[in-house]
Amino acid sequence: MHIHEPRQQLDHMLRQTRMNLVAFSQMADTKAHIILSIASVLLTLSLTRIADPAFTLSLAGLDLFLLVTIFFALLTVIGKLKVFDRKRHSVNDPDYSPLFFGDYGDIPYEEYARNFAEIMNDSDATYEVMVKDIYFAGTYLLRTKYRYIRFAYLCFFAGLIVSSVIYTIQHLI
Repeated sequence: MHIHEPRQQLDHMLRQTRMNLVAFSQMADTKAHIILSIASVLLTLSLTRIADPAFTLSLAGLDLFLLVTIFFALLTVIGKLKVFDRKRHSVNDPDYSPLFFGDYGDIPYEEYARNFAEIMNDSDATYEVMVKDIYFAGTYLLRTKYRYIRFAYLCFFAGLIVSSVIYTIQHLI
């Protein structure tokens, strides 16, 4: 990446974009916390009535969907966990970002500091690192947090609809 003329507007644009990504991440976390709270309360309440024969089947269906909703909401909040097959990063990896803690956590400080000094002394490299960080943060949000929160909402509403249909069919027959 080559920046012909580094200037303050570029710095502002990159800072604003990064702030927007942080805001989007916080919004996803807030939505996940809300759906997690609602699903947990509904699950707790429904389990107190599941033994009632009039509600057993519809509440069992609802509870199943609520558990899946809780699972996806938790995935949204927890984030990406790689316990097995975790890749160790090097400053030479194409997907390495010196601004993301998950990438530089495996690198010795001396190597990290040396690489970071090179980046800070080259304005093109500095902008490239910031753009790469924005890109990786945005793709992470899209592929994980917002995908999981979408699944959580879909499961939640599907559970409400399915349990309502089951209850209605049970009591109309």
